[in-house]
Amino acid sequence: MRKVDVVFFFFVIFFFNDTATTEIYTLSLHDALPISVFIQKEIDRMIRETINKDTDFRQLVARKTIRQLAHIWNLETSIGTTVKAKFYNDGGGGTPYPDEYLELYASAKSIRSDYEVTGLTIAAASSYFNALEREAKSALQAYALTEEQAFILGDDATAETAGLTLNSQIGVTGSYKGLKQLLSSAISVANGGFNDASTVYGQTRSATSTAKQYKLNCRCVATSLTSTSALSVDNLNKVITESNVVGGKTHNRIFLCSERRLDEIADLIAPQGRFVIGANSVELDGGLSVLTWKRNKIIGSRLMTYFGVTSTNGTSVTFTDADNAMALLDMDAINFYNIAGVDMKHVPIMGSDSAQRADVEGGYFKGYGVFIMESFTTHGVIWNLTSP
Repeated sequence: MRKVDVVFFFFVIFFFNDTATTEIYTLSLHDALPISVFIQKEIDRMIRETINKDTDFRQLVARKTIRQLAHIWNLETSIGTTVKAKFYNDGGGGTPYPDEYLELYASAKSIRSDYEVTGLTIAAASSYFNALEREAKSALQAYALTEEQAFILGDDATAETAGLTLNSQIGVTGSYKGLKQLLSSAISVANGGFNDASTVYGQTRSATSTAKQYKLNCRCVATSLTSTSALSVDNLNKVITESNVVGGKTHNRIFLCSERRLDEIADLIAPQGRFVIGANSVELDGGLSVLTWKRNKIIGSRLMTYFGVTSTNGTSVTFTDADNAMALLDMDAINFYNIAGVDMKHVPIMGSDSAQRADVEGGYFKGYGVFIMESFTTHGVIWNLTSP
């Protein structure tokens, strides 16, 4: 049976007996319908207009849905002698080797941003609607900025004093692991790594090329092994090549750096634009323009100011909260998985229970999911950079 929604419009007309004049008072449509209808409509419009205006990286991450409270996946690690395809002589035979896999998992996290305005149902004036929109927009902006902060800087709880984050921390306590924790390598510094046998998604990185955990290492390109140095075109080219040789050549890749680093790169590649293919800019939807280098977009984020890796001895590295590194990211391998579609969901709240005053209007935006780097080898980090 088809459901039919019926909306009734009520108009109340008062007549007064007066020999001189007859005045008619009519209630408007705004008086007849619930205020919440208009509030919800305005917030829906505001969400569309606001959501990606204050962030740089989060909107580039593919968003998908899962139905469990953690994302569990198998990373293919067919390396060494475990080949699947071989040539045989006529009549020859052999034993095929199946793929080998490394099981990884990451638990989902919940995030929520609230807003509230009082006096709406009493006054119902335009100034109150404006106040509600401002509060809702502020909550939505805080949600998006906090999510981007978690995507890039993860759960780093170090204090931040420059005012670039909302919580006065480098990362977000209790959040997912971000790029700062995920982009690393157990390979020795001398051989192109960070000598960092850290744990990621329940597994420990390995520097042994025949181990499954070797696939948890990203590519690392140093400007120098013993001191910070300025970024060069050779650094950009080398990290692209390192990603190419492990299969990232046709993938959707971006460079991610700080805003100040972006200015440095613009000056660096500008003279090359006349004769190097890909040293140019690309136009995006909405009239935005971004730099590219060899067809890889270059994106600036203020949060990359706290993404740093340095070394002074050539044997070990220090992960810093300074602008000493930038990343080449394979976006085909980076996703955000929400749980059952709960992704920036808006939940309005009105003062209709004993816990709230009757004149309260508000709500919150909530999400439940996890930021995931599905594979590692096609990502790269240019490190030991001099701060711009």
